[in-house]
Amino acid sequence: MASAQATIEQNRRAWNEVASRHAAQNFINTGTNLRTKPGFYIDPVFRDCLMSRRLNGKTLAQFNCNNGRELISAVQLGAQAGIGFDFSTAFVEQARSLAEAAGVAAEFVETDIYEMPAAYHAAADILFLTAGALCWMPDLRRYFETAHRVLRSGGTLFLYETHPFLEMCKPDRDRVEGEALNLHYPYFMDVPVAWGSGLDYYGQKKYGEETVYWYHHTLSAIFQAIIDAGFAIRKFAEFDHDNSIGYREVESFPIRPPMSFVVRADQI
Repeated sequence: MASAQATIEQNRRAWNEVASRHAAQNFINTGTNLRTKPGFYIDPVFRDCLMSRRLNGKTLAQFNCNNGRELISAVQLGAQAGIGFDFSTAFVEQARSLAEAAGVAAEFVETDIYEMPAAYHAAADILFLTAGALCWMPDLRRYFETAHRVLRSGGTLFLYETHPFLEMCKPDRDRVEGEALNLHYPYFMDVPVAWGSGLDYYGQKKYGEETVYWYHHTLSAIFQAIIDAGFAIRKFAEFDHDNSIGYREVESFPIRPPMSFVVRADQI
């Protein structure tokens, strides 16, 4: 089994590989939406979370920000500025281009989250992460300890993530038409899953050569890592909608598992 650092580097290569495919499918539309529909990529559930902290005058940060569309949208809701962090060179370049075109005060930093530059300690009032962030992180406690350092005193951490129960099932693109929704992956896993179907969750097609490694974290592991990093959990809510785009077919099922969740945690 590859080391945790080796999986991070492999996943970085995989995200850089898929970046041009994502851009070909959505970059122009994303830019148009950001310029003409402020806040477009923040759905009502997460908008309510962010607005509960009164964004005026505040700096927002996002870990695993990808092309930055959510951070840019969040800043458009009234924040003073934003800082996005991601390990993919190609996606950070996309994010910078989108922010400039939208006229939004957002900085995007290429970095391994675990190697956060000291210049960004105490840089933000609110830090958030969204669907598909935690599964790339081998060490949750170190991840949330980094979040604690990036936040200013009294800062707030928001998670709006895919539910770990849902991740026990195959995503839409790995299920054949008409295939029932069954439990495919174990809930408790000590090693990451080596996934060969790629990261083209827009086109739903396999491509390229880069394997990805994703980590399945239980709810209890997520909560405990947040607590151990120095936060107090103030809110937890579960939902039956897909806040990624990986399980949209499942949303049409009459009986659905928990599909997403929100956590608010404040520094203590």
